Amino acid sequence: MVSVATSKTVPLRVDFAGGWLDVPRFARTNGLIVNCAITPGVSLEQWPYQRNGGLGGSAAWAELNGRDAVAVDLESGAGWQDPAVIRETGLCVWRSGNHPQLEIKTRGEFLVGRMGLLWTGCGHDTAALAGRDRDWEGIEKAGKWGQRAVWQNDFSVMIAVVILSYELQMREGMATLKEIPGALAWKYCGSGHGGYALYLFETREKRDESGLLKIEPFIN
Repeated sequence: MVSVATSKTVPLRVDFAGGWLDVPRFARTNGLIVNCAITPGVSLEQWPYQRNGGLGGSAAWAELNGRDAVAVDLESGAGWQDPAVIRETGLCVWRSGNHPQLEIKTRGEFLVGRMGLLWTGCGHDTAALAGRDRDWEGIEKAGKWGQRAVWQNDFSVMIAVVILSYELQMREGMATLKEIPGALAWKYCGSGHGGYALYLFETREKRDESGLLKIEPFIN
């Protein structure tokens, strides 16, 4: 077996806005998807996250095993955003469509020390959730706000993006997430209804005091 020291490691990802617009049948002409590769990464030997958590684990597993991760996720009924940002890394904005089309990539420095993950207690099945009714206009709006946040490197706008995305998730019928002292905004990761939730904090100190799993932007 390959040793941990030499094993390939890939990042996972968190998404901020535009979820589902990377699924070809839900693509919108003006749609945008905003996501970010994160560390700590995962390898075949080290996987410091729960399974089915909404962090792109299936894409990362496919990538680690030398498979075409985009094809794997599309075949499962999910979209391409997970393998796209895992390969690209960074804080990214993508054009909605049948295949990944990168519009913006940054280092995501305004997110450093500000992100934490909460495990909600159960996993989810993205493919099984695809057919639910959603506010597609709202999802497209959140993606456009997310594009602005990335383009302007504006944390305050990203806070608004996450708040809007969470409101849309509540309309979809997801359970209310717990409030964490010091957190400014939060939302379910990926398709939600379980898995991990992303929380944003003003400072590293408040994030670290929260007791949440600490994550950081990752870029090659």
